[in-house]
Amino acid sequence: MSAPGLRRYRIHLAIPRAEMEDYYSGRATTVHAVTEDGVSVQFPARILRSHLDQRGVHGTFELVTDQYHHLQEFRRLDRPA
Repeated sequence: MSAPGLRRYRIHLAIPRAEMEDYYSGRATTVHAVTEDGVSVQFPARILRSHLDQRGVHGTFELVTDQYHHLQEFRRLDRPA
């Protein structure tokens, strides 16, 4: 059960390694994505660093924010391929 005020967004990411290098180096700092429900979200690119592999960042993730849209949690929902 979710705490009151928390919003959960499920997103599918397929970011190639070359594009992730822009995020990793700091040339790009914000990731823009669309949730399964069609909601546009953005979040700091730094939170993807722990999910980076040889191909980039691929998979289904859950983004959790509070009622003020502050990031509370970001986690992978599937196993990396």
